[in-house]
Amino acid sequence: MNNVTQNMRTSVKFINHASVIISGDGVSILSDPWFFGDAFHKGWNLLYELDHDEILKILNEITHIWISHEHPDHFSIPFFKRYIKFIKERNIIILFQKTIDQRVYKFLKNLELDVHELDYDMRHNLSENYSITCIKDGFYDSALFIECYGEKILNLNDCDVKSVSAAKKIYSITGKIDVLLSQFSYAAWKGGVKNKKWRLEAAAEKIKTLRLQVDIFCPKFFIPFASYFLFSNIENFYLNDAVNKPDYLSKLFDNCASKILIMAPNDILGGKNEVLDEIKALNFWKKKYLKVNSYSLNQYKTVSFDELKKNFFIYCKRIKKNNSIILIKFLRSLKIFCPVVVNIIDLNLSLKFDYIKEFIEETNEKAMISMKSESLNFIFKNAFGFDTLTVNGCFEECHKGGFVKATKSLAIENLNNLGIKIEIKTFFKFSIIKLFLVRLYRVASKLNT
Repeated sequence: MNNVTQNMRTSVKFINHASVIISGDGVSILSDPWFFGDAFHKGWNLLYELDHDEILKILNEITHIWISHEHPDHFSIPFFKRYIKFIKERNIIILFQKTIDQRVYKFLKNLELDVHELDYDMRHNLSENYSITCIKDGFYDSALFIECYGEKILNLNDCDVKSVSAAKKIYSITGKIDVLLSQFSYAAWKGGVKNKKWRLEAAAEKIKTLRLQVDIFCPKFFIPFASYFLFSNIENFYLNDAVNKPDYLSKLFDNCASKILIMAPNDILGGKNEVLDEIKALNFWKKKYLKVNSYSLNQYKTVSFDELKKNFFIYCKRIKKNNSIILIKFLRSLKIFCPVVVNIIDLNLSLKFDYIKEFIEETNEKAMISMKSESLNFIFKNAFGFDTLTVNGCFEECHKGGFVKATKSLAIENLNNLGIKIEIKTFFKFSIIKLFLVRLYRVASKLNT
């Protein structure tokens, strides 16, 4: 399949996973570079990794890097640390949404990189014919709307745009577009080993979401991406059993009004050097998925109880620094922010811990969830630890309702990372609280089916 877009001047070059280069009028924006190594605490790996020379070649042809959100398959810290010198030498500008906490912005600034914050829903001109608009979605995600030579490209990546109202809100900014890029499979924990029903439903729901997006935005071309990874830990490998794959999508959208494009690395849509071969791309990814079962899986190391205790007290200090303890104690009457009981598989014990009373001890009480000691240690050591756990899925629910109970306590730092402290004025941010509760309810409903 060649020259399908003879009149399209803007080019979209697929690189890997959620990474593409969109070029035109002297501007080339690389999105979400994750090119090597694991993500989400040894939970994900790429189906295809780039080598050093490939990465240098990419960096030599871009002017900007856009990061959609802080998740490590989009904001890869190892990438920036390894290629910081080259990024500086090339005067590459980093683009990121303007967040309350500014954690990503400050991290990149500390590396002395040129970082530009993007206000939401505001058009930024990068050249005479190339403009971008950053659109916020949910807690922390963002989309990028690009207009170049009068052509419109919408990169939704992981944005949870699965309702007509959500899609139309973005459509009010974009109108009909030429190219849509969107995530094509589920990308988080889906109920444990025995709950394949939820995974099948999640995969089907993602297809439904893609159909809705295509129907609303009416793109000429639809590029499914941002799902080219595998759950790569011995604890979560089962999650691969129901993921959507490119060949399946190609068949489902074959008769769609929008042309679906399955792209392999270095395929190019539009521009002067268009390179597209759908059969070759499908075969490329088919071979990668066939190798999944022979992949050498990541494993966690055992962390001693003493080490867990040491990092638990650091965890307590972090929570008390960022929240009102008096208010948290009051809210315990609503059965939130209560003690948590976790079964530690590799230590063959259960631990009960309370970050308000600052105790952690062995217990015979019924555990809410189970995991390896390294996973719990990761939560204690990192403010983003529980968010990581829910994405990598390296845990199990011990009894019905256990995950929801644990989440009502452990998700406190998810909120803190969004700049939301547990304090009186937080309760005036009703829209954020509502969004959090709605998502928690969705999970609970799937676990109860």
